[in-house]
Amino acid sequence: MKPSKQLIPIFAASLFLVAAAAQAARVDMKDPRRALGREDDIRVDCELFQDAVSNSAPINITYQVQNLTKSPIAIADKMTSVTYDEDSRTITFSVGAEIPEETLPHLVVIAPGAKKTLTAGGVLSVAIPAARAAHGAMYVQLRVNVLSDLSAFRDLIAQSSHAVSPIPIPNALFDTWIDATDTILCNAIPVRWSGSAPKGDTPTAEQRTPSIGTW
Repeated sequence: MKPSKQLIPIFAASLFLVAAAAQAARVDMKDPRRALGREDDIRVDCELFQDAVSNSAPINITYQVQNLTKSPIAIADKMTSVTYDEDSRTITFSVGAEIPEETLPHLVVIAPGAKKTLTAGGVLSVAIPAARAAHGAMYVQLRVNVLSDLSAFRDLIAQSSHAVSPIPIPNALFDTWIDATDTILCNAIPVRWSGSAPKGDTPTAEQRTPSIGTW
């Protein structure tokens, strides 16, 4: 059956949006704000959206996880946190769950030999003394926690694909999760620091929640 003429523009628009989104979610390997991390056979390339950061302003990152192992891996892509170390003047942007919560988080599974590109957002919110506010962060570093052994979690992952409510993680699997998690730390990206958030740059609800994309 031939598609209706009225539907052809809709199909064309949908294809355009998908193509545009796929083009947007990528890491520019030549960007000076790119960083690389590798642990065994898992490689992470990331790119920072901005070259200047400030307290209470959004931070956005695109990162690509490449699985060079012979088994599938997974990342809890919606689990993020932003912390600041005053001594090293480094913001650490963490993605993935090193320690699981009571229910199974959303997991992006990456097949052997495959790679996926995702985006994440967060907000730096720390109390910096006024005397040191002019000398804030100098670096942003991405820390990615990857579940590198899925053997104990295959049934839970399968259940989550069609579950309408969160899947509890059995207590017996908490230590297994921790043991099966690898942490990949990318090299630090230099940034410029502003003592206060730019006007009109107050983070929205969407910016406070990670903006997730996989392509």
